[in-house]
Amino acid sequence: MTMATQRPGITDPKTRPLDVAMVLRRTLPAVFVDPVPVLGGLALLVVLPAIVTRLVVVGNDGETLLVILRALLAMLYAAMVAPIIVARVHNRPIPLRAAIGRSTPGVQAALLLGAAVVAGMTLHLFARHGSVAGWLLDSLLLTAALLGASILMPLVPVAVIEALAPMMAIRRAAALTSGNRNRILALALLAGLTLAPLAALAFWVPGFWGVALFEGAAWLVAALLPALVYAGLMEGER
Repeated sequence: MTMATQRPGITDPKTRPLDVAMVLRRTLPAVFVDPVPVLGGLALLVVLPAIVTRLVVVGNDGETLLVILRALLAMLYAAMVAPIIVARVHNRPIPLRAAIGRSTPGVQAALLLGAAVVAGMTLHLFARHGSVAGWLLDSLLLTAALLGASILMPLVPVAVIEALAPMMAIRRAAALTSGNRNRILALALLAGLTLAPLAALAFWVPGFWGVALFEGAAWLVAALLPALVYAGLMEGER
């Protein structure tokens, strides 16, 4: 689809209800249908950096740089996987090299999301925990996060597949999710509940293996779910 064909959808979206059951049925096959980029890319770009950075002893500045590098690699993974998954769903597989070549808009959109997350975490640090004001701030941040997830879930696939700059991708994602945000929010909450046991494991298991396992699972979900939601929304667009 070209930019010209997408612009009307930004302001006047008409989509049928998202088939949540179909999204869930597609999730597990999506992990294994193209294992080299999906699982191999996860191991190379997410899990391995998570392990290596916990083995390397650096100062505070070096640790910050490593965190930024890991985040960039993880965003590259999500942007690379998005077109592969959507193409497989629509039975039009694309080569890995082509997926990597198209990933730049997705990384840019992911960076914008990352900046919003960092801003929210910074505000959380200033909350007066245990006070009414702190509770209200945390409640507002949680509400904003859930609202953002329901509106912008397919942002990275939109940016990659439709080759849109970040702000245009935000408008397109918001238009595409209109009418389906409750369903998308339910999927996001279900994903969070699914990852909760791994988060507990990462907290209790000593060393880096628990953390690496959780980060790998979290980024796998963060890459697959938006792509599958995007594919479902595009099938319902009319």
